[in-house]
Amino acid sequence: MDLDTSLEDLSWIPRPRILALRRLALETVGDLLRHYPRRHEDRREFRGFPSEETIGPVCLCGEVTKTRLMRFGGRKIFEAVLEESGAHALSQPLTCRWFNLHYIQKMIASGQQLVVFGRVKRKGPRLLIDHPEFEVIEDDEEILIHFRRVTPIYPATEGLSQRVLRGLIFRLLEQVEIASADVPLPASLSDGEDESALRKIHFPENNEQLRKVRDHLVLGEFFRMQMQIAATRAENSARVGCRHQSRGLLAEQFIAALPFAFTSAQQRVFNEVKRDLQVASPMNRLLQGDVGSGKTVVAIAAMLLAVESGAQAALMAPTQILAEQHYAVLRNWLDPLGIRIALRTGTRQEDNAPLPLFQNAARAAHASGASGSGSARVSRVGDGVTPSRTFSETGEAPEVRYSHQRLPHFEKPWAIYAVTIGTKKRRCLSPKARTIVLDSLRYFHNKRYELFAACVMPDHVHFLMQPWPKAGSGTGNVIFWPLKELLHSIKSFSAHTINKLERTQGPIWEKERFDRYIRSDADLIEKFEHILRNPWDSGVAGQDEDYPWVWTQDDEMRKGSSFRRDAETSTRDACATRKQELALDGGAPHIIVGTHALLYEGVNFTNLGLAVIDEQHKFGVAQRAKLTSREPAPDVLVMTATPIPRTLTMTIYGDLEISTIDEMPRGRGEVITHLLTGDKSGEAITFLREQLSVGRQAYIIYPLIDESEKLEAKAAAKEFEIWQERLRPFRCELLHGRVASLDKQSIMQRFRAGETKALISTTVIEVGVDIPNATIMLIENAERFGLSQLHQLRGRIGRGAHTSHCWLASSDKSTEARTKLSVLEKTANGFEIAEADWELRGPGDLLGTAQSGLPELKLGDLRRDAGLMRMARRAALDLLENDPGLDSPENQRFRNLIVERQGQTFSHVS
Repeated sequence: MDLDTSLEDLSWIPRPRILALRRLALETVGDLLRHYPRRHEDRREFRGFPSEETIGPVCLCGEVTKTRLMRFGGRKIFEAVLEESGAHALSQPLTCRWFNLHYIQKMIASGQQLVVFGRVKRKGPRLLIDHPEFEVIEDDEEILIHFRRVTPIYPATEGLSQRVLRGLIFRLLEQVEIASADVPLPASLSDGEDESALRKIHFPENNEQLRKVRDHLVLGEFFRMQMQIAATRAENSARVGCRHQSRGLLAEQFIAALPFAFTSAQQRVFNEVKRDLQVASPMNRLLQGDVGSGKTVVAIAAMLLAVESGAQAALMAPTQILAEQHYAVLRNWLDPLGIRIALRTGTRQEDNAPLPLFQNAARAAHASGASGSGSARVSRVGDGVTPSRTFSETGEAPEVRYSHQRLPHFEKPWAIYAVTIGTKKRRCLSPKARTIVLDSLRYFHNKRYELFAACVMPDHVHFLMQPWPKAGSGTGNVIFWPLKELLHSIKSFSAHTINKLERTQGPIWEKERFDRYIRSDADLIEKFEHILRNPWDSGVAGQDEDYPWVWTQDDEMRKGSSFRRDAETSTRDACATRKQELALDGGAPHIIVGTHALLYEGVNFTNLGLAVIDEQHKFGVAQRAKLTSREPAPDVLVMTATPIPRTLTMTIYGDLEISTIDEMPRGRGEVITHLLTGDKSGEAITFLREQLSVGRQAYIIYPLIDESEKLEAKAAAKEFEIWQERLRPFRCELLHGRVASLDKQSIMQRFRAGETKALISTTVIEVGVDIPNATIMLIENAERFGLSQLHQLRGRIGRGAHTSHCWLASSDKSTEARTKLSVLEKTANGFEIAEADWELRGPGDLLGTAQSGLPELKLGDLRRDAGLMRMARRAALDLLENDPGLDSPENQRFRNLIVERQGQTFSHVS
């Protein structure tokens, strides 16, 4: 037996245990042996019961002397009283309590010996542990596996108790041939291979051995990560790039015309970027700076260096609002220099033309029916217009006649349909079943139909699809795939596969329901956004959680994203047709500003020399790579206003050079932050009205669009009417991700012009909105947002000369919520907030390894093990610097650390 042996091949593991192990994604012997303990308990000798409360959790052992089940109203409380061994008259018993977990009483009985783990607290004369972890110690032949040793405690699941899991791993370690770590280490990190590392991490002889073997395995995890990062740096350096040689006259003119001078930090960063642009190897640099520190002007100056050298520059933003704002700012500053600028989003194509979002004249022209010369159109769904993916967008479509043969009465050629299919008897689909459904939908994408978006919920699935031609009749007719046939294939295939996987039988699906026949672009956007946001709006996923069963055409890597982007930028980018760009010397734009639309083939760059990616954390790895993986390689500048803890710069951003703007421009108004509890809300409303009366404007932010039964949080749509009454006669408007794109533009234009005084919104305004007159922000249910997100939201105010006020409203009285929000009350420094966020949330949430493409950390903790990370980084850099090809015999064993992920060399971390 070796580490690759399937657990199913081991006859001594019962079938129910195999299924339980699968829920933990444990399929092989190696998977189970690398299912590391989350902690260890020293059960060789237990401390005596404490006489007072403990600060942290403790591990104790005692005998159950009494149990009882009590009822208080609708609640049930089960109590077990423990006495320590050798108890005397002064010994105090310990009471363990479980609330509404009645099954516990079936597991614990008087006379048993119990090991418990939890924090002891005092309530009156009693010492209590609420909901402790516990294990019943049975005096059998396996007692020495679980007792009188340093004992491992594992992440477990239903059907797998600690005792069972520990016993399985112990037996495997006795039978497996090799139990060494799977990551080889260079001599600088290890004195030799530890042949029994896996044995020692599970069942160490003492705490010192545990510490040493953990460091060994953590170094292995970090070394693998750093080898991939170092290889990426080497790969980027080896690519053929462009040397941007110019005198810098355009950049000088731009900087000289600014109404303010560069800060010393801005000048330092600009010089760093300028040096990178002048060398042949492509730049790969991260520009970080606090909200409002002036990153954008530095990026514009860098783009002018590229333009003056004869290259194009691209600026990609995560939302339409931010892209249009960048476009307006660039036009304002660069039109006098003769720079041709283009906007490419899913809803608009503009070339140095005014936008409805910023220009009243253009808005009036739009209302009168005028069409901009460069505006994009999604194929007119339902009107017989062919989509861009089926026929060439140049010239006329082939001469075809569309036949309605075998089509339901409401089916039209090239129509798009929104479909919902529910499960039978509201059956809850398992995670693997949801993946099967998503794969079934994608199988015929671009074969029998075009799939625009899909979301597999626990008991139903939504999707947008456009049936394609099935075959010609020989007489020039085109027969389309009937919906009934397409849906039957999807339902039949997915049901068969799910039943086979879960060893069940019978129907999975109800009859499909057509939510609507898509009749317009706005209709398409509205339905797409509903599908994309459904898991979060319905409460199935938390607002800061990932939900992997949502799909769009060019955005399949959704994991790790802490925050959701504007939905319409993805769907419209997937649908919009694009015109071919002219040659650069024939009138092509010098700078192209856009959203995800820049990733599509229809946007042709004639000579892309510099790609600037704003708010880079809101783009997936594949999206960023698609823009930057051209040859010759463009220089890449990624920007973030979310400062990054130092340790992360060695991991997610380890392949990038780091530039930091750590100085704020002069003349910015102070931002004062207030914590607001429910009994003081009237004070904030009064202050808000006073500020509106003197001409200021306000943002009022909510975590949800609509109310959710599963989440106790306020929603923007419901509260909007309340705010209209509170603030009458001042004009209020509602903005969120499901507002149609044109309406969103109009709302933002009125707010920018000062017609609207208060904007009730979700986090759609989190980045990029720059309105100096907006000086008040009230964030409801502030505890539901992360610290960095709250800092980003707060960054929308304080952009003018007036003092601004941010109110953080929260009804959560927990210590954790108060501690988090007090950080923002005490400091406006984004770097200090990032470090505090790092301390509060831990590396798991912030690292986002799935989003970054880096290997998962099972043992390593970036905060606790920062010293080991530095050692691994230094070793990896030295190794590849001295032997770039890993050609020497002693280094060839490290090649497998780089060639991963389906045999491809890891690349494009950022």
